[in-house]
Amino acid sequence: LNHCVPQQRSTQTAVEDSERIFTELILSIARSRSELIRLIRDQEKNAVSRAEGRLERLEQEINDLRRRDAELEQLSHIQDHVQFLQVTQI
Repeated sequence: LNHCVPQQRSTQTAVEDSERIFTELILSIARSRSELIRLIRDQEKNAVSRAEGRLERLEQEINDLRRRDAELEQLSHIQDHVQFLQVTQI
C-alpha cells in the first residue's frame, strides 16, 4: 500500500502535466487559427482593392475608347476634304 501512494502522485502529476500541455497546445492552435484567418482576410481585402482599381481603369479606358469612336464616326461622315483636314488639325 505504501508503494501505491507515490505511484498515485506520479500518475496525478502525469495527468496534470498532460492537461496543461494539451491546454497550451489548444490555445496555441486557436491563436494560430485566428492569425491565419486574419491574414487570409487581409489578402482578400487587398485582392478586392486591386481588382476594383483595375476595374476603374478599364472602365475609364472603355469610356475613352467610346468617346474616340464617336469622334471618328463623326469624322467619317465629313464629305468635304478641306473641312476634314481643318477638323482633324484641331
